[in-house]
Amino acid sequence: MKKVLFCIIGIIIMLMTFSCDRFKHHFDPVLTPFEQFLEHFATKVEDGILFDDVASIMAYYSDTYLNNGMEKSDMQSLYDSLASASPESVAIEIDILSEFDYKVSYRIMTAGIDTTIIDYAQAQRDSFLFIGNQIAPAVPQKVLVEVITGTWCSNCHYAEEALQQLKQEYGDDFYFIEYHWNDDLDVGAIEVIEYYNMSYSAPQSMFQGQVKVTGGGGDTYDQYHNTITTFFDQDALAELKNFSYTISDTLSGQVTIRKDYSLPMEDLNIKYALVEKVSSVINPYTGRPCEQVVIAKGMKHIGEEDFSNPISFKLGMPSTVPDDIVLYVWLQTLEDPYNADTCKIYNVIEEDILLEKGSI
Repeated sequence: MKKVLFCIIGIIIMLMTFSCDRFKHHFDPVLTPFEQFLEHFATKVEDGILFDDVASIMAYYSDTYLNNGMEKSDMQSLYDSLASASPESVAIEIDILSEFDYKVSYRIMTAGIDTTIIDYAQAQRDSFLFIGNQIAPAVPQKVLVEVITGTWCSNCHYAEEALQQLKQEYGDDFYFIEYHWNDDLDVGAIEVIEYYNMSYSAPQSMFQGQVKVTGGGGDTYDQYHNTITTFFDQDALAELKNFSYTISDTLSGQVTIRKDYSLPMEDLNIKYALVEKVSSVINPYTGRPCEQVVIAKGMKHIGEEDFSNPISFKLGMPSTVPDDIVLYVWLQTLEDPYNADTCKIYNVIEEDILLEKGSI
């Protein structure tokens, strides 16, 4: 292990102490390119924190930096907090832990704060950049249930009530949406029925794109509960975050996707459904409004997209849009024909959609 010690001290301390080299190190007389990179990085850390120039430090980090869940923006926030403390001195100690994969440890001491980071660099054409270990923390698997229902269906309320109860119990770990079929709320449920090879009946519920439960009755809650809990023990292979959108007659959205290396890409799609949380349509068998009703839906193949950038998509809006709408966005493998073993949902998010007056 090659150890490098940069004694980086502030202006006041330098004026009070003996004259010496700006950096003390254990390098050979001729620095390697990686050692030169680290020496320049150390200088920028000192100057950036002392003189509130964090942008110069961030030039040493890749835009796709990811280190145990820490992204480039998180590192910038760390340096911003150190600079905002207005320190009088900064010291940084860097150890080269592995020259093979450019693994280093850098310890930053300033303003009473002592921080050590294990990091990885990557060779560029003429220098290096810190990229981190490219590992995100385990993300809990959220479960999505897609329901085929209809206001004409006498047994569908068993499925709907079971899902509503499970939503109360599991909160943001669990979501469900209703595709109405053969009633006034139908926006293309037949496409879902035929893709999943469902029978032409209701209720039918597809859990995480893989497990189908048909029919409704007094034991529906137990069936549904036992099914969704099998998915909660799994770590998600992807995380969807940083959703943003604009809206007119089309909802134009984008979302950042952090994925595990094992996520299959060939038939990967992003799917999205605009959902009315509480409908004006009453279920005649319960006397209560229908809930979680899909009013628009779409999908896009993203297997060849660059995941270092946000993934964009568009969804046409219905002519009349209620106020209480949310958007569900999820990742799913969609093979043709459908395969229950592989056509799974990897994760899902729910996002509020706010309508500006006169926007639709």
